[in-house]
Amino acid sequence: MMRGGKKEITLKRYKQLFESLYPQLCVFADKYINDLDTSKGLVQEVFVKVWEDQTVFQNEKHRTNYFYKVVKDECLNYLKTKHLLKNRIFLN
Repeated sequence: MMRGGKKEITLKRYKQLFESLYPQLCVFADKYINDLDTSKGLVQEVFVKVWEDQTVFQNEKHRTNYFYKVVKDECLNYLKTKHLLKNRIFLN
């Protein structure tokens, strides 16, 4: 399938991608978050966003690197928000 001159990923292929990357991305996220349930949720949100945006990748390496970068960014945003909320509680 083509969409806007780019290959469109099928749901079946996306499910395969999810099944291949999800476990390792959860372990990766957990190294930042130190809470496996939260890590799983963050990784799942990344997959949903990529699916909704119909992100197209140049190749498999680009795709894998992209997921790791986005998961890392989401973890850092989560920790930043958590830290800000924690400080706000202590200041009040």
